[in-house]
Amino acid sequence: MALRSALDLYRPRGNRIVTDPEVEPVSVPEMKEHLRISVDNTDDDKFLTDAITESRQEIEDITGLAFVTQTWILTLDQWPSQREPWWDGVRQGAITELHAMDGVMELPRYPLQSVPSANVYDDEGIATAGVVADVFDVDAQQMPGRMALKSGATWPIATREINAVDVTYIAGYGNANTDVPAPLRRAVRNMVAYVYAHRGDGCDMGDAYHKSGAATIAGRYRVVKI
Repeated sequence: MALRSALDLYRPRGNRIVTDPEVEPVSVPEMKEHLRISVDNTDDDKFLTDAITESRQEIEDITGLAFVTQTWILTLDQWPSQREPWWDGVRQGAITELHAMDGVMELPRYPLQSVPSANVYDDEGIATAGVVADVFDVDAQQMPGRMALKSGATWPIATREINAVDVTYIAGYGNANTDVPAPLRRAVRNMVAYVYAHRGDGCDMGDAYHKSGAATIAGRYRVVKI
């Protein structure tokens, strides 16, 4: 029976934020207006500030979205490849699988704005910076965004055993909170309002995400893959 090696769906990789957004999608004054709290009443300002940040992060982490412009680094042990070694045939699937396009990788947080840099590391841990525009086409239209090897290009050589590649990319709808779609801003307000109403009750962000209606709103923007 013809076999091929199984696709590794869980290649080791890390994705961490290096530059936080400069503003939150909802401001404290906006949240006070939503909750009908007097602007002059500052007793809960610290609570609201923290709740807005936590709510935004919860929605982003669950959906993969980035609301306001932020910078991330994706770290890989090796460059990805969609094509597996073929032996004497296919185990299962269409003939088109034989011609699957190599040289495409996705950036986890979206919408993607740009990819400023990509580094590869040798056995000694010495980094070599590649000029992204010389090697890759960057697709910021798809969600998640993608990097694709230019025609005739090859993956830059990375020989370190672990964390051999890092890609710095910028994601988000824009620099201002008003750049974030109104429904997503409403999802944040809903979560904060729920947490505010249930403060002291042991409510966590997971409860607030689902019970406030934020999950239903944010779910429309989440890219789900089969």
